[in-house]
Amino acid sequence: MSSNPTSTSTGRAGRRIPLRSSRGRAALAGAALLVAMPLLSACAAGSDPEVYQIQPDNGEGKVGFMYISNVWVVLDSTSGDAEVIGQVANTDPTLTDSNALTSVTVGGAAATIVPPSDTSQLAPGVQVSSSAVTIPGMKSVQFGESGQPELELPNADLTVGANTQVTYTFSNGQSVNVTAIVEPNGGTWATYSPGVVNGASPSAGASASASASGTATAKATGTAKASGTATASGTATATASVTATP
Repeated sequence: MSSNPTSTSTGRAGRRIPLRSSRGRAALAGAALLVAMPLLSACAAGSDPEVYQIQPDNGEGKVGFMYISNVWVVLDSTSGDAEVIGQVANTDPTLTDSNALTSVTVGGAAATIVPPSDTSQLAPGVQVSSSAVTIPGMKSVQFGESGQPELELPNADLTVGANTQVTYTFSNGQSVNVTAIVEPNGGTWATYSPGVVNGASPSAGASASASASGTATAKATGTAKASGTATASGTATATASVTATP
């Protein structure tokens, strides 16, 4: 039996994982895992075929009907932010039997579930909130891909090239640990942007908000009374001086 392995996952920027490495061949197989569970015994020769000895370097695990695969943690070494990517599939043949992913931790630190801004690319029946991702039977979620939820971990205490434990916990009380490699957000992983949520950096937004708030406060203080307190900024000083002139 011959095989023709391919791997063509489409990411946030339409990326394709190259086939030149074992990582590329194994990476981001997507929803095909739901219908292509290995049936290698039908074409394997002998009781211990070599194909069973292949050990992919992507993280994977299984608990009950929940199958987790193609897991990596992508780290931005500059900001320290990280993102967990990979598939979570519910292989329950009863389509109406849903299970919800309620938490993901990386090395014991909790990741944040970020719903996609456009939910049209979610599989039918999949529901995403900031507290849970509900997956019906025979459906899956591709964390980190275009139109899919993200698992963000700000200020992660991680090292590129090291292994880390990613723990997935579900609403039925089950949990599973997956060993994942920490990769830099460059090269194959350059299209992932840890810390950037739906195209915008939350840290930048927070900084802008804080700056606007500080300016408003300084103006109010200067207008109320010309005092040393009003010299918090150039704008506050000018306002206080004009008010005090009459």
